Amino acid sequence: MIKNWIVNLRFVREYYSGTTFEEKFTTEEKIYQKAFADALNDLKETNVYDTEKKAEELANKKLNDLLSNVDLNKIVTLDKQRGIVYIGGEKVDEGRLGNLKAEAEFFLQSDLWQLIHETPKELAQRQMFVNGETLADLQKGKSILYVLSVQKNIVETVKGFIKRTP
Repeated sequence: MIKNWIVNLRFVREYYSGTTFEEKFTTEEKIYQKAFADALNDLKETNVYDTEKKAEELANKKLNDLLSNVDLNKIVTLDKQRGIVYIGGEKVDEGRLGNLKAEAEFFLQSDLWQLIHETPKELAQRQMFVNGETLADLQKGKSILYVLSVQKNIVETVKGFIKRTP
């Protein structure tokens, strides 16, 4: 966006009231030159980007900031028909997917994964069947199990990536 540069001449005159005319003129000229150079840089930066795309990105970011703490660039989706993995709405290149596959294989074998996966599962089952008294208790437990299922599906999807040979 182009910044609006406002130079308050009265402030400049009062600030430099004890200086000579040449010093005042040189100082004011430098302020104008700096403001013009900054405005020119802002204009160049604005023209580099596709305005519609940039406006949409900013609107999505602002909406995301207002509604939740979910980072839209970290959402994984899968096109099952074509076998394409998307992260943040953009197709993931094979290099990144290869790195994620290696991480997924390691993560699934780690003790941390077992702890992260089994502890909420046990708490959900306890919430549903042992301590549960109402339908809401059952729904809470099912929600936890659903989240665990989604997490496991993401890891399994990434782990199952097969690198295509040209």
